[in-house]
Amino acid sequence: MTSLEAIERFQSAHKLYLKTDDEESRNSMAQALQAVKLLQKDLSVPDESADKIRIAFLKQVIALEEKINTIHLDDLFPDLYRDSETPFRLLTDIIESFKITLLSKGESHPFIELSTSSNEWKDHGVIAFCRDVKNSLQDVKFKSLWDALQTYQKNKTQLSYTFEILSMTGNLGKH
Repeated sequence: MTSLEAIERFQSAHKLYLKTDDEESRNSMAQALQAVKLLQKDLSVPDESADKIRIAFLKQVIALEEKINTIHLDDLFPDLYRDSETPFRLLTDIIESFKITLLSKGESHPFIELSTSSNEWKDHGVIAFCRDVKNSLQDVKFKSLWDALQTYQKNKTQLSYTFEILSMTGNLGKH
């Protein structure tokens, strides 16, 4: 889906612009934004299959919340690192599963595998994210692929922000 790539390209260009604030980065950001605007028109066309993506997103967050709650029953926490050195591996896995759902137009909705750890961290932010997504998607219907793409980007941003705040405040525990 070139639209997802275009939005990600715009986000990267925007971050670079915020860091450098020069003519080249400003032009790059403007070009990336123009590409997104062109795609928006095509993606805003009504599409009956778009709502399958919403339903798949719902299934994913419901399952994720249930898995975290089940892990808590054993006084454990989701493993942030998932056999890697970065605490954002869990974040990456969650975002990738949403991306697969979006790209497959809801035909595939992989569930996030969670490994457990006794390493305590403030995972209630992830549970709150799941509840927010459930609440925002339960009573709506995606009318177009643009709706699905916008929701994906919103979820990605919200979850990334949650993990950044946890990291900055020292609430990701210790590896």
